[in-house]
Amino acid sequence: MPLRRETVIDAGLALLDEVGLDKLTTRALTARLGVQPGALYWHVKDKRELLGAMAERVMDEAFAAPTPASVSPAPSASGDWAEDVTAFAHGMRRALLAHRDGARLVATYTPLGRSALRAAEDGLALLTAAGVPLALAAHFGDTVTSYVTGFVMQEQAVGGVGDPTADLAAYPLLSRWAREGTPPDRDAAFASGVRLIVDGLRGRVDAGSRGTEGHDDAARGAGADRV
Repeated sequence: MPLRRETVIDAGLALLDEVGLDKLTTRALTARLGVQPGALYWHVKDKRELLGAMAERVMDEAFAAPTPASVSPAPSASGDWAEDVTAFAHGMRRALLAHRDGARLVATYTPLGRSALRAAEDGLALLTAAGVPLALAAHFGDTVTSYVTGFVMQEQAVGGVGDPTADLAAYPLLSRWAREGTPPDRDAAFASGVRLIVDGLRGRVDAGSRGTEGHDDAARGAGADRV
């Protein structure tokens, strides 16, 4: 059976799950596929293109790729931009966690294929339709994806470096936070961070709306004075 690009990507992700990003090589992949290197490079020109295609596949799992013919922005699934953004963030985290080193793969080999660009366009359409200025919407989208990627990179890290002799009693606020403020698990911690980001944008949007209303009221008052 002829080798297909999709088969190469599938095998690459399976190998990633087995050995991790640092040990993934094209030599190991060709051995897994049972083909010569030339057959592999017919579908991907080098390792970087392979990893980019794998990263795009991972991100495809975070959102439903629209049909290529779609040119109109996707409507809000829930009617509430905050709910949709929250759902996307949780879906992206699940997609990254589904593969060993998934977050580092996506962060290093940022996917910019058609489905990723379509999702970004739909996200901007969702936010601007809710009254968010385009520049702020773009910055917000980048903030959300950066938070998700960074959070999962920490989750997937092998281990950290700490001082086992450190006495938290010398740090009263940290001690109090450790006793009272830490979320019960990583899921709760992630959800709390997403809410913080979403609430921040909601506050900016609400403040902007109030400012616009105040400006309109002042303008109407000034007009009445001139009559």
